[in-house]
Amino acid sequence: MRKDSGVQLPPYVQVASPRNARAATPVVSVVIPAYNESNRILPHLRDCASYFAEKKEPFEVLVVNDGSRDNTTDLVREEMGRFEGLGLVTYEKNRGKGHAVRVGMLAARGAWRLFTDADGSTPIAELERLRKACSDEGCPIAVGSRALTAPGIERKIKPHRYLIGQIFKTVRQVLLNVRVHDSQCGFKLFSAEVANKLYPVSRVDGFAFDVELLYLAALAGYQVAEVPVNWHDSEGTRVSFWRDPFKMVADMCRLRRLHAKTFKD
Repeated sequence: MRKDSGVQLPPYVQVASPRNARAATPVVSVVIPAYNESNRILPHLRDCASYFAEKKEPFEVLVVNDGSRDNTTDLVREEMGRFEGLGLVTYEKNRGKGHAVRVGMLAARGAWRLFTDADGSTPIAELERLRKACSDEGCPIAVGSRALTAPGIERKIKPHRYLIGQIFKTVRQVLLNVRVHDSQCGFKLFSAEVANKLYPVSRVDGFAFDVELLYLAALAGYQVAEVPVNWHDSEGTRVSFWRDPFKMVADMCRLRRLHAKTFKD
C-alpha cells in the first residue's frame, strides 16, 4: 500500500482507514502502538475522541496492532464504529514498539504526526504544549519531557523508572551526544516532512527507537524542542528494570555503525 507521501508500507501491513479518511487531509495524526493493550487502550481512545471533537479540525487516530494475542484488535474495530476518526494498522507478528511507531508514522496522512503510548500516561491534551513549542520556536519536532518542570505540570514516576532514566541519559550523552533530558517519554510530535525523512531510514525496533529518532534528527540538522508535560505511571508497563536498560544500551552502541552514512550524500 502506497500513501500520498510515496512511502511504501511493508506488504504484511493491513490498514483499515478511519471513516473520515475521505474528508480533508488531517491536521494531526495520532499514532498509538499497541501490543496486548485490551485492558488499557479504550480510555485513551475515548479521551482522544473527546479532545478532537472540541478541536473541530481534521484529524486521525491510528492504532498500530503490533501482533497482539489478546482482543486488542476486536476492541479497536468495535470502537471504530463510534469514533469516525479512528483507524487500525495491523500485522500478525510482534515486531517491537519501534517498528509499530515507524509503520504508523508512515501510514499517517497528517501534516503533524504524534505518537503516544496506549496507556495514556501523557494525556492527549498535552499535544497543545508540543504544537505551541513547534510554532513558537520554529521547530519541526517537539518531544514531551518528564525531566523538565513548569507551572501546572504534575509527574508521578516510580523510583526505579527515574533511576533508569538518569542512567540512560548519561549513556546517551556519552555515546551519541543526544542532549535532551528525557528521550524515552512516549509523546513526540513530528512534521510530516520530517517524519517521512527520518522514519524510512530508522532501523531499531525495540525501546531505543526514541533515541535513534533523535540521533537521526541531529544528523539531519533538525531543531528539537523539549517540552515539559504531565505524566503518570500506569500499571502494566512492559519496561523491565533488569532487562531493557541493557538492551537499550546495546542498541545505542550500534547506532553510529547503523547510520554511519545516513544523510551523508
